[in-house]
Formats: sequence, structure tokens, C-alpha cells
Amino acid sequence: MAASMVVHHRECLMSPRSTLPGIAFAKMTGSGNDFVFFDGRQVPLAHVTSPEVIKSICNRHNGIGADGIVVLEPARPHADVRIHYFNSDGTPADLCGNATLCSTAMSVLLGLATDSGMTLATPAGLITSRLLAGHPEIDLQPVTAIRADMPIDLAAGEQRIGFAVAGIPHLVILCADADLVDVDGRGPLLRRHEASGPSGANVNWVSPMPGGQWRYRTFERGVEGETLACGTGAVATAVLLTAWGLTAAPTVTIRTSSGRDLEVRLTATNSPDIAYQPTLRGEGRVVFRGVIASL
Repeated sequence: MAASMVVHHRECLMSPRSTLPGIAFAKMTGSGNDFVFFDGRQVPLAHVTSPEVIKSICNRHNGIGADGIVVLEPARPHADVRIHYFNSDGTPADLCGNATLCSTAMSVLLGLATDSGMTLATPAGLITSRLLAGHPEIDLQPVTAIRADMPIDLAAGEQRIGFAVAGIPHLVILCADADLVDVDGRGPLLRRHEASGPSGANVNWVSPMPGGQWRYRTFERGVEGETLACGTGAVATAVLLTAWGLTAAPTVTIRTSSGRDLEVRLTATNSPDIAYQPTLRGEGRVVFRGVIASL
């Protein structure tokens, strides 16, 4: 099975030539953040979005394996495409940055939109996106609720903890070396910290790399573990690094745990309430396609 493929027709993508009955899907990755995609025109939303079904699909031993599932469907006249995203634990999420990057690429492959530009409807608001030389790029809603310092005790190696909402809430922790952090040990404690609000937050650790880049790792709520990448986490991290005065670059390059880079461009605004308009550029790649024989 090839590691990636180029698909030109919806029939080829979501209807693999097979005598096996079942529900067609495509597996995608965005910098290691992986998702199972369904065409909402072919698969009713209710068929694949119960918590039990989602957990089964996302199980990495007895299912396909993924950080979440995505159902795409037409959204005109208000937008080109509507994104329904669910975490691997079965809970819906307002936004997932890498899933939105992948949705941009998939929307073109399914013929729902063109690569020159599209509007995506999410619970977090409308998002404009495009494909540039095969790379998806999305204009996210402005980051809000920025707090440079949070009332949370620092652990060894941690230097500062901030907070921002980039579609969903994030804690961002400046540390000496993100690769040395016990993410699975520290993450669950901070993910539910009362300072982050009743729904908790994703938790990101960031440390400097040579050449002005940054290394980060994320513990994601809904997945309840570390993921190889988090798009909204990269955006929140770039905003906090700027707020802390650690970078003044218009584009912040952040290295994910998959080894791939996410680029966050922060455009200053004239609004007193909105400091930056973020744009995220990354990966949206089809890994394989198939059918689910039974749910």
C-alpha cells in the first residue's frame, strides 16, 4: 500500500473498486494528526457519529485508528463545505486545525470546492482556506482570551504558562526542552485545571530550536493523550510566544512530534480587541482508502 496517493475523482476516492459491502472512507494525515473522512453525501451523519461507533473506528488495534473522524457535506449558500469533527473519544469539537487543513484538501478531491479558495463552516465560525502548490492554508478566527500568565504552579523545567482560545482553549507552557516533558504524566493534570475553565484545555509545551524555529508537543482533550501535531495548538503557541516577546517574526515555524513543520502567520489588526489574524499552513494528505465492513 502506497504511503500517499493523488486522487482526481470522487468515485475513485470514496468508492474503492471492491466487492466488499460497507461504508467508504479515506484516511488522511495532517503532520501526523490522523483522521478518518466520510463523504456526507454518501454516508448519513448519524450512521458514523455515535460515541460507540467513533471509538470503534478510531481504535488503533481493532479499528482503522485515528485521532478523530470528519464528515464533510455541502453547506451552500452560507459556505462551501460544512465540517463535522469528532474526537476519538466520541465527543464533538468546535475546531481542529489539522482536520481543517485536511478538509481543505479533501473538499477539492470530492469536488465540493476549488483549490483557489473556499469557505468552511465549523462550530467555531466560518473559515476561509485554499490550496497553494498542494499545501492547504487556512485563515482561522482571531485568537481570543489571551493571558500571558496563568495562576498555575510550574513543574521542573517549566518557565511560564499562558492561555489562549484558538477556536478551542489552549494552555501554552514555555519550557527548557519539550522533548524531556512527561506529557502523559503532566498533561491530564493540566488539561482539567480549574484555571482553564469548566471544559478544560489542550496543553502545549514549547521550547526553542536552532534557527529561530520552535519545538512543541501537545496533550489533547478528547483524545486524552499526546498527538503528533495540533494545528490550533500551534496557533495558540505562536500567539503566546509573540505576547511573551520571544518572537517578532510574522511567520512562526513550529516543529511537530511527527517531524513536520506547521507555519503560523500572524497579521496585525487595527482592532483594539483583536491583536492578530492567524493563518495556518500545513499538510493534508490522503494515506489510504477503503470500506468499513460493519459498524
